[in-house]
Amino acid sequence: MKKQVFALILTAMLPMMAMAQSRNVSVETAGMLAAQLPDSIRFKIAELKVTGPLNGADLKLLGQIVTRTKTNKKIPSECLVTSIDLSEATIVEGKEGMKTEGHSLPNGLFSGAKSLLKAVLPQQTISIGNNCFDNCSALTEVDIPETVVTIGSNAFSDCESLSAVRLSRVLTKIGNDAFEGCASLSSIEIPETVIEIGNNAFAGCKSLEKVDILANIKEIGTATFMGCESLKEITIPESVRTIGNNAFRDCKNLPIISLPDDLDEIGSSAFEGCGNLENISLSKVAKIGSTAFEECSNLQAIELEDVQKIGNGAFTKCISLKKVKMQGYLDEIGMETFADCGNLKEITLPSSIKKIESRAFINCKSLEEIELPTSLTKMNDHVFENCSSLRYIVIPTQVRDMGGSVFENCTVLDSVDIKGFIEEIDDDAFRNCHNLKHVKLPVSVKKIDNEAFQGCSALTSITLPITLQSIGNGAFEQCSSLQSIVIPAAVKEIGSDAFRECSLLESVELAVGLKSIGGSAFAKCVSLREVKVNAPLPPKITKTTFKDTVLGVLKFYVPMGCKAGYMRDKQWMKIPQIIEK
Repeated sequence: MKKQVFALILTAMLPMMAMAQSRNVSVETAGMLAAQLPDSIRFKIAELKVTGPLNGADLKLLGQIVTRTKTNKKIPSECLVTSIDLSEATIVEGKEGMKTEGHSLPNGLFSGAKSLLKAVLPQQTISIGNNCFDNCSALTEVDIPETVVTIGSNAFSDCESLSAVRLSRVLTKIGNDAFEGCASLSSIEIPETVIEIGNNAFAGCKSLEKVDILANIKEIGTATFMGCESLKEITIPESVRTIGNNAFRDCKNLPIISLPDDLDEIGSSAFEGCGNLENISLSKVAKIGSTAFEECSNLQAIELEDVQKIGNGAFTKCISLKKVKMQGYLDEIGMETFADCGNLKEITLPSSIKKIESRAFINCKSLEEIELPTSLTKMNDHVFENCSSLRYIVIPTQVRDMGGSVFENCTVLDSVDIKGFIEEIDDDAFRNCHNLKHVKLPVSVKKIDNEAFQGCSALTSITLPITLQSIGNGAFEQCSSLQSIVIPAAVKEIGSDAFRECSLLESVELAVGLKSIGGSAFAKCVSLREVKVNAPLPPKITKTTFKDTVLGVLKFYVPMGCKAGYMRDKQWMKIPQIIEK
């Protein structure tokens, strides 16, 4: 009997429950929505349709209802709104509640409505305000009417469940971050009426696979499609002249992209991390920003016909890049431009290049040859360091400055011809060039710095220019094939370890003006048999200068009448064979 009574009560309540969950509200006069939705029912509606004119007060109330994120547990009949239908509503201009403009959804109207699944906008809507549906994380469906002209910044940002959007055929502007973080959005067509796409407009749309841009826009803005990791196909209109910074950064699955013929500029990091990108036409591009193609690990060839500027690290870590051809008026190769391009074998530089910045080609381990342009005047530090396949190099005549470690660890480099008016061979310049046999230094060189030729184990001889004034620490250390060396007359100082472990070195002629020879400068030169010292006064040495040489057979020749002066020096007096000649 009790079960029958309960069933009758439940049956009687069903219409009331249905009424509470779904409700159509008609407003005849703007500002009267509150009267149609009294406190007793306004939080007990899941699917709400509102018709008639709405002002700011109505929309403010509507926003409060739709954006609730939790119910009162003490009132079991309360629920959250999952659907809002405003197709037959009209937004009027006014200042009541919140400022409104005719036919425009106000800023932040439904922002944070986490339970909202579906939204149908007023049929005459012309503008969707900033943050209007921001962070509506459950929203799967939104009906944008054909009258919409502008979509504001962050209008649908972080609508993670939104999988499809059809944009109005009269749309002109998509604001910054408008669809940023719409992780379920799979495709988008941007109509030809659009004249502006804001920065980050589709950034982080991780499921976006296809984009058709029909609009005649001039620019794809900053980070517009950044992080669209599923993007495989995009159509860019011929009207585009600039691709902004980070525009396609981390679009990891983009295999190919066709750029407009008249594209002028690609911004910094524009395609950085596009690891699947194999082919891209850059022939007419004039400016390429820093790290623009960094870590495009499948990119195999680059051709630039009219390039004027390439930023630092533009092609760094393009590990599959094999061939680069550049023409145009480019005056500088920036820092790390081709760093870590381990498969790069062939590169043609424009004839206008004046400067190559630090680490420009570092770790290009497959690069066998490169012709440096005659316009080149400066090469900074580490330019060709670890280019372990590079066999020979000619430094052009206008080069005045060559940085440290410029050819360090170029292990098969066997010939260097320095034609430029260089005054200094910087630290580590040719360090560990194990195969280096021939070096031609210009007469302008005044200084060979620390470890400049250290570990050049195949170097049998080198002619030092008469202008040379100093030899740095470890400059020729472990040049184990070097057999003889003549130190020019102007040299005043030889640094510590300068010729240490030159195990085949047999004879040395020291400069007439030499003032000091550093510790271990000739240590472990076990083949050394003759040292001709042209200085009338004994150069300063230490107890280790000739350490671990065979002093018993090593003869030191000093100028006639100078032996007595040498024998009065507390270090020279320990040398057994000093002979006047």
